[in-house]
Amino acid sequence: MTLLRAALIASATTGCVAVIDKSTATSVAPVVMASNDIGLGCASGEATAAVLSSFGKPAKGKTPHQAQVLTLLSAGMCVEPLAWDAELQRGVALKNGEGARISDLLEVERRHHAVAAKRYYAAWLELSAAWSPEPGEGCPRLNQKQNEELIYLLGLSSGVLSVLHDQAAGGEVGVPLDVPRAVARAATCLDDDTWWGVPRALQAAVWATIPGAAPEGIDPKVVLAESAAKGDAARVRLSRAFQVQSLATLGDEDALRVAISAHATSIESPADAHYGLLDRYAHLLIRHESDKLWVAEAGHRTPGDHYGRFPAPPPDTSEGDALLDDLLGGDLDPAVPAPE
Repeated sequence: MTLLRAALIASATTGCVAVIDKSTATSVAPVVMASNDIGLGCASGEATAAVLSSFGKPAKGKTPHQAQVLTLLSAGMCVEPLAWDAELQRGVALKNGEGARISDLLEVERRHHAVAAKRYYAAWLELSAAWSPEPGEGCPRLNQKQNEELIYLLGLSSGVLSVLHDQAAGGEVGVPLDVPRAVARAATCLDDDTWWGVPRALQAAVWATIPGAAPEGIDPKVVLAESAAKGDAARVRLSRAFQVQSLATLGDEDALRVAISAHATSIESPADAHYGLLDRYAHLLIRHESDKLWVAEAGHRTPGDHYGRFPAPPPDTSEGDALLDDLLGGDLDPAVPAPE
């Protein structure tokens, strides 16, 4: 209820949209970001987003856009795990030969992706309305003392996530495909070292998934790896999550396994206490990719004591088969009747 209380107090005492934005960024955001309980954070977003939309004067463009970036992003985090769970259940059903369940689980997954896309895209639109120029058209003046850079970073992340979820939903929401390029341009407005390598990771994620988007001479996978290492060192591992998600999208399973194992080693160090929510979100996203690998190979999710490791491939029996052939005198010619 922290977000809701802050918004109501600000509205009741001043009725000023600017105060709601400022109080959300300076008082609410630090509390939400410090928590590693995704459920509480997303529930606050779901409870507050609709209330905040009633404040201000939308007809005059005076609404708490910055506050809404945070609440809608948080609300999107509520739906993602539902899509992930349906996807994993579908994988288990496929592994177990339960064909009758697969179509239904696919539709459940698609519907959750659509809701997530809608919320993340709404956060992106709020970001676009919060400052001028719009993302990708230039760099706005951001007041770091009021956490505006953090809100801007979260809005850019929402843009990328909105596209990914809409694609998984079959384009139901209609998120414009030019959003990723706008994110890549806008990411240059933020200092990469200050924000744990995330601005460059966002750029590289876009470059990796859009053919020809990367600048000449730039390998997006190298940039993603460098950004992930920077995030690991800062103990806010959001860059690692974008790397893992990009590698999964590209189908580079070898690099994906290496990245997941690196994350498993990294989380032996506790998250930065100020940004536990983002680090926890990154962990859940990366663990989901690990779960997908485990389900595909072993039929179940990653065991708690095996995170960072993967199922052993089936034993190679070719050598044993060759030995058996030798003992039987070589391959039998199908044209020659077997001896009685």
